[in-house]
Amino acid sequence: MSNLTKKVTIRALWGNDDAESTIKISSAQWKKIQAGEEFEKGGWAYYEGKRFSVEWRFNDRKVTISGGNMECIIDDAIENLYLD
Repeated sequence: MSNLTKKVTIRALWGNDDAESTIKISSAQWKKIQAGEEFEKGGWAYYEGKRFSVEWRFNDRKVTISGGNMECIIDDAIENLYLD
């Protein structure tokens, strides 16, 4: 049996799908988020060919993504995220 942790890739799109950000977390952590647990993780977002840092925050089955030179804030239900 492998001791590698299975990862979930989570992607969000916003601004007419012109901006996006992707993070990877463990499948165990994703299950906790789905149950409503709070979780934060830094990542990168891309908009018009530029990269900027963002903070993903999960709370009560919702996600907020904010940061960068532009104020990008997404406040949405986790069901609207893309999973791989």
